[in-house]
Amino acid sequence: MPKKILFVEDDEGFYNIFSVPLKMKGYDVVRVADGNLAVEKIIAEKPDLILLDIVLPGVSGLDILKELRVREETKAMKVVMLTNFGSDENINKAMEYGSNDYLMKYNIVPSELPAKIAGLLGEKEESVVKMIEPES
Repeated sequence: MPKKILFVEDDEGFYNIFSVPLKMKGYDVVRVADGNLAVEKIIAEKPDLILLDIVLPGVSGLDILKELRVREETKAMKVVMLTNFGSDENINKAMEYGSNDYLMKYNIVPSELPAKIAGLLGEKEESVVKMIEPES
């Protein structure tokens, strides 16, 4: 059964850019675009890892992270902040609240994300690109 990644991201463009390599790797990627619905969706989906933006409609990603860490059913879930906001204040708060990693959207090549995720999930990274044999 494929590992499930829940992506909390309101920008459809960023979601598409970062989810395609994850899907190619074989992950089941689910999206929630509204901060108000994020915790409920996370509890329902029980993902193996959460990619969490900071700026969201309704509730900020930092507030969502803080809530996840106090709930029994979500406190041990892997959470990676994936955002464009890299101020020291945001990074420090995310780490203080229990983020497993903090990635800047503009500093990571989308094709590198599956290897990062695999490492956090304790998986071996295997190449997702396979050579296709020409038909004879």
